[in-house]
Parts: sequence; C-alpha cells; structure tokens
Amino acid sequence: MSQITHRPEFSQMLASIAVPVLLISPDHLITYANDASEAFFGRSRRRLEGHRIDEALIFESERMNAALLAREGDISAQDMELKTPYGVIMVDINISAVAKEPDWRIAVISPRNGGREHIGDQRDSGQQQAMGAPAILGHEIKNPLAGIKGAAQLLARQVDEKSRALTELIVNEVDRIARLLDQMQKLGRSERPELAPANIHLLIERAIRSLRAANRAMPEISINYDPSLPDVYIDADGMVQVLINLLQNAIDALNGRLDGVIGISTRYVMSGALRDTDIDRRAIKLPVEIAISDNGAGVPDHIVDELFSPFVTTKRDGQGLGLAIVRKLVQQMNSRVLFERDHALGQTTFRLLLPVASGKASA
Repeated sequence: MSQITHRPEFSQMLASIAVPVLLISPDHLITYANDASEAFFGRSRRRLEGHRIDEALIFESERMNAALLAREGDISAQDMELKTPYGVIMVDINISAVAKEPDWRIAVISPRNGGREHIGDQRDSGQQQAMGAPAILGHEIKNPLAGIKGAAQLLARQVDEKSRALTELIVNEVDRIARLLDQMQKLGRSERPELAPANIHLLIERAIRSLRAANRAMPEISINYDPSLPDVYIDADGMVQVLINLLQNAIDALNGRLDGVIGISTRYVMSGALRDTDIDRRAIKLPVEIAISDNGAGVPDHIVDELFSPFVTTKRDGQGLGLAIVRKLVQQMNSRVLFERDHALGQTTFRLLLPVASGKASA
C-alpha cells in the first residue's frame, strides 16, 4: 500500500482536493497529507506524516476519538467539534477503507462555515465587494481632516511642551485616518499594501496611546509580551488600525464593568499556522501570534457566523465596519484573524497570526 503514495497520479489527485485529506496506515499512522492539510493543521506535511491520527485529530467527543482507532466500518459524522491550537472548529468528517486495502483508511475533513468557536478566515468575495461602499465618503471626510490637522499644527505653536504631545497625537492620527481612507477606497481593487518589517510591540503601544487619548475611561490592560519576537512582515499603518479596532471592541464590551480586563499577549508559535499568499499561492508560515482578550459578555450567538461581515454589529450606534475592515486588512497582509469564545472562562479572544519579516519565502 505504501507504494501507492509514491505514484505521481495518487499525489496529484489528493493534492488537488481543496479540503484536508489524510491517508491512515493499519497502525493508525498518517502516511500522506495533502496540501490543504498543511494549511488546515498549521503544520508542514513532514510534521504530519508519521504521527498517529489521534494526535492530529482531537475531538470534543470522546466517542469520536475512540472511533478514530476502531476498524468497525466507515465513519461519517457532521458538525463535530475539532480541537485546534487556535480554538474549536466545526467539521464534517468521513473516514473510509481503501478499496482492495481494507486495513488502510482515508480521512476527509470538511470545515463547516458554521463553526462557532473559530471564525474569521472565511473568504467571501461578495462581502468584500460590499466593503467598497464606505469609500464614497472618503472625499467628504478628507476635507475636514485637513482642517483639523492645520488647526492642530497652529495650536502646537502656542502651547507648552506637555500639551504639544497631544497636538502631535492629533496630527499623527489625522494622517493615519487619511491613509486609512485611501485604503478603504482601494478595497475593491487588487493593489497590494506596502509590506515591510515592523516591531509589533511598538505598533501595539502606538494603538494603546491612541485609544487612551480617545477614551475617557479605560479598563485595566494586562500585557504579556514575548520580548524575543522577531519583526513581522506587515503594513504598519494597517496593523495599527487592526489593533485599534479590536481593542476598541474590547473596551466597548467592558463598558460599565468594574472588573473588566483586556489582555494583550504576544508569542512565537513553533508549529504556527500557514497561509497561501494572494499572488503566487505559496504557503507562508505565520508563527507570530497576538492575542487580544476581554471578559465581557461576548458576541450573541445569532451573529457569530457573520461576525466579520460588513454592517453586522451589536452596538446601537455602530456601523458594523470595524471587524470587516480588520479581516480585509489582515488578509491583505497575508495573515489571519481568528475569533474564539471560551464560555467556561467567560472570555472572548481575537488572535492575529502574522508572518515574520523573513517569512516571504515558501514554507
């Protein structure tokens, strides 16, 4: 049977399948994983093959975990909760015996769009096109922004050194908003963002400073940085906007809570996720993770599946563009954003998975 995996037509056939496919040996080892499996599990084929199937597939259902190692017939299950390094995702799974080799099995895993604990990486061209609608406001907004910037620059000449820091913040934020408007006007086009190496911790601190200036009251922020992280390969202005949107959502979720806490952590994940680049479809590693969490009430179940869609919001005065912009900007940077809700801990977490500055090459 092992000779089959080395036949070119076998590899080509499985590689062309858009969902993860695993070939399982009689002793429960993964002997072949297709390209989609690498992206799904966040591991290279080399790190998947040779490992037991029950080490790669861990379900919330103990019965399903036991069935992986049984040979009592084919398995077909829908809406199963599969554990991943980034949360729980809903999948359909089919495991069937190979014709003429009944001791060998093929597992086909189909992620469900309705997965409720691991959301944010879906691609919907229709929804993304809808992001172009706010761009018509760009011209109308830029004119008053120019007036605000000019007023702040004039004011800076008349205030003391301590107050001048605030006028500089106003000027910097006006410039950032103007650049954001330019980006929004281009969301429906194919232009690439200006990617460059950046220190993610400096960008996080920049986002926090902006939020402190914009909010009268701020919840407690608990920070846990990994100081050894390398630079990431992103668009700095776009990432600041992503961080501001996610952190502002956390602030809003904690409005009125005396025990509200926002957590910001960074870490390097050795077996981090993979993502195809938009241009040449090469897989790149995303080992740098930023996690932004809060202990607010969370997202209502009825909008979880559409959380990153335009014009979906739980805020009375919200426009429903914040997370849609987050997803678009993150995808433009060949990165990923994931949403999780831990009901037991009462904690909502957004995870950003980013490439390192040297991560432009194929994984």
